[in-house]
Amino acid sequence: MKLKFSLLAGIAALGFASSAHAQTVINITGATAFRAAMNNTILSLLSDGGATTVKYCYVANSTSTGSFEGSNRVIAEGTIGGQPYIIRTNQNGSTQGIASVATQTTPPNFSYLSVAGTADDRIAGGKHLTAASVDAGGSGKVEAGVIGRFAFSDVSQEISNNPTPALPGEGVGVVPFVFVANLGAPAGLVNMTDQLHEAQWSLGQLPLSMYTGNPADTKLVLNTGRNNGSGTRATILAETQYGPFRSVVQWGGPNSTANVGGGEGSGTVNWLQNLGNNGYSSNSFVRQNLARTSTNVTVGTDGSGNGGTAAQDVVIISYLTLSDAAAVTTITGGAGVGAKALTYNGVSYSEANVKNGAYSLWGYQQFYGSVDITTAEQTFFDAFKVAIQPNLNPLSTGIRTSEMNVTRSGGDGGIITPN
Repeated sequence: MKLKFSLLAGIAALGFASSAHAQTVINITGATAFRAAMNNTILSLLSDGGATTVKYCYVANSTSTGSFEGSNRVIAEGTIGGQPYIIRTNQNGSTQGIASVATQTTPPNFSYLSVAGTADDRIAGGKHLTAASVDAGGSGKVEAGVIGRFAFSDVSQEISNNPTPALPGEGVGVVPFVFVANLGAPAGLVNMTDQLHEAQWSLGQLPLSMYTGNPADTKLVLNTGRNNGSGTRATILAETQYGPFRSVVQWGGPNSTANVGGGEGSGTVNWLQNLGNNGYSSNSFVRQNLARTSTNVTVGTDGSGNGGTAAQDVVIISYLTLSDAAAVTTITGGAGVGAKALTYNGVSYSEANVKNGAYSLWGYQQFYGSVDITTAEQTFFDAFKVAIQPNLNPLSTGIRTSEMNVTRSGGDGGIITPN
């Protein structure tokens, strides 16, 4: 009750709603990692008159129950503190989100769902829209040139490409990560250390013996990972003390399924090319390599078959968000598909180990606002940070900051101390 009263008071003081029909439009961008919690929070915030009164639509490839939670583009309307609001999202990555809000610019080919163009699509209970129908020329359902005013990021602004101006914000949850070896990895490969990570990601390959301690293990271990600018990658590189801005050597394919065949748990990785300091734009593309066997991989080719070595048996390792790791390994008690979760510096992931400071491969999910945030935006911002907490799930979205027994100082990779 106090929260809704403060929202009403803030908006009334600003005089933002000059008429009963004026609407405050909120534009959110940034990381995809928190989108399930973000989307559910949007509905809960806009539900003054009950959840069924919220009108919204969203873009997704699937019509499954979870497609709304997994959507990167949502537009919803309802009331907060009795005042009409429209909230819309377009999530395109942590560092890009920070850049958009910090510089108040929009990236190329970036658009939000149109307030006017989707008026008929916004219905109680939500309407699923396909990307093809939304992005088709002349649809009128998208609006270009809109500037994001808020951004989620799974990396702190200090180690992003736009560390200034300092954006107002705070951590609203904790996101754990897990190092994973692909399906069929040898039994002796069980642990990732800072030292191994340093060598692996600087060289791009190591003999298996470096992990097992057995000189007879000469099979190559190749690493894959996210692209430069990924918040996940920056968090991992900071936590391992590798350095968030330092170049790496990674292997993979294009942002597609071109280099793999078959499904997760039964398919194969067919070829890998040296991506250098580049990598994948999504955890799902990293995961597709880890969820398949790699016993007959042409290494060094671009898919044409030219320039690659003879097909060989290799091991592939990388890092995943906990939700992706849980889908392909048994780390949270699920069946997985046969990929192997590794310990980090000898410690296994568990929710308790994160909360108590024993497992340190995690970062805060940050929620940032613009430096010139308005009073109406500030009241939304404050309310949203509170309202998102009940929507957090330790597996799919993150751990509530209120449940942590430790804190991290100095940003990602910083020292962990008791609360």
